[in-house]
Amino acid sequence: MTAAPDHAPHGAEAQQGLDTRERILAAGAEVVGQKGFNGAGLAEILQVAGVPKGSFYHYFGSKEEFGVALIERARDEHLEALRPVLADRRRPAVERLRAVFTQTRDECAASGPTVECLIPKLALETGNLSAPVQAAVRCAYQVWNALLAQVIREGQAAGEIAGQHDPDRLAGVLVMLWEGAAVRMQIDRSIQPLDDFLAFVFDSLLRPGHAAPDAV
Repeated sequence: MTAAPDHAPHGAEAQQGLDTRERILAAGAEVVGQKGFNGAGLAEILQVAGVPKGSFYHYFGSKEEFGVALIERARDEHLEALRPVLADRRRPAVERLRAVFTQTRDECAASGPTVECLIPKLALETGNLSAPVQAAVRCAYQVWNALLAQVIREGQAAGEIAGQHDPDRLAGVLVMLWEGAAVRMQIDRSIQPLDDFLAFVFDSLLRPGHAAPDAV
């Protein structure tokens, strides 16, 4: 009988490769979150990751390709946190929407108002980023908008959310308002702009009977 080949080393090597790639991405998220994409140097990222330069080019063909992978990683982590809350139809739609924003608000309060979020950080640099990196940023926001829009539709059908708003446009406005509040939080070094967002959106904008702004 011929002995079956031993695949264990290949599995171990594959896992090691995944671990190394993840270390580089995690280090990149940290450095880019602090300094922006253009301000983050490859040498600093690799130093934080504790891997040699050759390892970077084994997994990423360029810094541009690395940037796309960073954004996709941040997008997936964000969606992983959002989806269980937004998909829980045992809870009213407005409660689910409030919960996802409150969750991030509480994380910012715990970490400090200067916490850096990768995708918004890169969104501010889009004019100086390559087309593939810009596209990855847009895609991340589009997916977020689509998730919020679906819950808004459910809330409108149940009479919980003002029905005069277009769900897709309203979702986009919520994201823009939130991102603006997050920037103001950085400027003021205070969590108050996020609290103001929550109060305006959920105590006024989304309530049935609230007059819809022309833009929404």
